[in-house]
Amino acid sequence: MSRRGGALPFVGRVIAATRGESVLVERVLHLDEDLYLADHAFVHAPGVKPLSACLPVLPMTMSIEAMAEVAACVVPGQGLIGVEEIKATRWIDLVDAESAILTIEARLDRYDPQRDVTFVRAAIRAEGQSGPSIEATLLFGRHYLLELFPDFGALDAGTALRIDAARLYAERHLFHGPAFRCLFGEVFVEDRRIAGHLRIPSPAGLFRSTAEPQLLLQPCVLDAICQMVGVHAMQRDRYAFPVGLGKLELYRPTPPAGSLVPVRIEMRKTDGKTIHADVEAEDGEGGVWMRIADLRCWKFQWERRLVDYRRAPGQFLLGRPAPVGNTADGPLVLQLAEPDLGKFDPRMLARDCLGLEEAAVYESHARFPARQRQWLLGRTVAKDCVRRWISDRTGAEMAHPAAILLRSDPSGRPYVAGADGREALPHVSIAHCEDRAIAAAHCGRVGVDIERIADRDDGFLAAVAGPDEREKVKALGAARRAEWITRLWGAKEAVGKLLGSGVDGRLKSLEAVDFSPEGSIRIQDRETMSTYAVETIESNGFIIACVTEDAPLPPRGEECASA
Repeated sequence: MSRRGGALPFVGRVIAATRGESVLVERVLHLDEDLYLADHAFVHAPGVKPLSACLPVLPMTMSIEAMAEVAACVVPGQGLIGVEEIKATRWIDLVDAESAILTIEARLDRYDPQRDVTFVRAAIRAEGQSGPSIEATLLFGRHYLLELFPDFGALDAGTALRIDAARLYAERHLFHGPAFRCLFGEVFVEDRRIAGHLRIPSPAGLFRSTAEPQLLLQPCVLDAICQMVGVHAMQRDRYAFPVGLGKLELYRPTPPAGSLVPVRIEMRKTDGKTIHADVEAEDGEGGVWMRIADLRCWKFQWERRLVDYRRAPGQFLLGRPAPVGNTADGPLVLQLAEPDLGKFDPRMLARDCLGLEEAAVYESHARFPARQRQWLLGRTVAKDCVRRWISDRTGAEMAHPAAILLRSDPSGRPYVAGADGREALPHVSIAHCEDRAIAAAHCGRVGVDIERIADRDDGFLAAVAGPDEREKVKALGAARRAEWITRLWGAKEAVGKLLGSGVDGRLKSLEAVDFSPEGSIRIQDRETMSTYAVETIESNGFIIACVTEDAPLPPRGEECASA
């Protein structure tokens, strides 16, 4: 049922109120009501994952709007003229849930008779949180204040970097959906300054039940101002999210929807991880609409490869080519290491990469964090292999990683689960070692392994190799003993993965019958008398081994061909 026009959309159920002193409101944040959340989700997987699994986050600017609306109920008859001392301490998000309960409290702080300003403190506490997620002081009065006089330097549009706003959104350099896409035309970026235009959007469509919501601020435009700071940070391979501001002053009502308002931003300083900036927005008719002093954004750095993978998974891979396979008719082999992720939270990568079924498996490993990270790296790089393998054969854009479902058969061997069985799907193999993972995709059965080169004693060698194999290792020289034991072990592991039995179940039947000085090893299965040509390569202190069922078998004594 639609609310009447002009409703304050964040003023939910009033729990307690004392006239002229305080108001306590419970507001249910719900994906079906708060439609703008679909345009502020940190994971981009439309049509692949439900919105609740894509980490929709309440923008800081919407939180300010919510506090302003509840604070206005404490001082009826007065208008919002400013906000100050905004401090956001944690995200308000919907994590695998359709809704969350917010408690919004506003309390009279003081009245300044000289300035004729009433100050109201407000805070939002999200469900399950022990303290406020965001706090602020809202300023109300019957006349606007003019107390901010920031000093803005002149931006030289002729020499500034010009960035097309439409391209920023289209290529998802900014993750925001249509409700928050207010940047218009070109954004001009200098070393310490940013300038551009914002188009005032209509508030229609932000809330399902409110046809014409009454917004005291313009939260989508405020968010776009923060986006401009983010655009500046991107030029230095940094990314930024707003965490607070010192003071915001309003000087007139919000310009009408469709207005183009000039905005200029002066970068004041950077303290550690925090960017500090001042802002001035005009009203589109030559007047000043608002000013902000000390807008604070937290900056961080992500690896460029990871950024591209997250914003456009249909075009980019996170895995890197491994030094084996990757020939025209051979397997596609990719590798991924934790350093490739930089300081990116693995839990966020899991949300980007995994489907709902796989996410449950990931969470089942939570008691063993190292194992959980290994599992995630392996699934991520394996999905990259599968996505690229299918795309190379169909010519289509790569699928979203979460659209690729990997399961394990009863022996633990991974396989690609097809939706209807009509699409040709590759065989896959995954291996882990320490902080890295490797995976392969191939038209036939395939096995890969990765092992750290390390000194292993005679007991280990005796456990994995028969007398003839030990003699072959010895003949290769003491200087390369550790390397060749690792190559032998990796080759057997790779064959065990190809067979689906693992090396432990076939150790006694797998025998290296030939070695090539360059690293190729011929493994024979004594039970079936099948022979497999395994390619082993040294890479940064590790041995990578790869074998395919259809690998060519060279004459005895010759180097094995790449599989």
